[in-house]
Amino acid sequence: MEAIFERLKKEGKNTVDSLIQWLKDAKLIDKTKAAEDKARELFSDVADKKNVEFQKFKEVVGKIADEKKKTFEELSKNLADEGQNFITNALASGASAIKDAIFGLSSSK
Repeated sequence: MEAIFERLKKEGKNTVDSLIQWLKDAKLIDKTKAAEDKARELFSDVADKKNVEFQKFKEVVGKIADEKKKTFEELSKNLADEGQNFITNALASGASAIKDAIFGLSSSK
């Protein structure tokens, strides 16, 4: 899980929004607005919502584990299992946004 997080950080994807999406994709939280809002509350004390530190993410995963009466290790494994798919999707969406921006700029000239 830490290696995946570090890769996300390197790519600038360690935002609250991205991490919540990872939690949803790994099925640690439901894909409902209520579950997402509850997860956002766990990140409420993060100073920079666009640059979450690994220690804070571990703390959030630990709180979710406690709520679900599971171990941190179980949830960490779920995140690691889903991590490569998440990275691939996160990077693809970033590449798509860049492509759209480039073509959007070039077509307006």
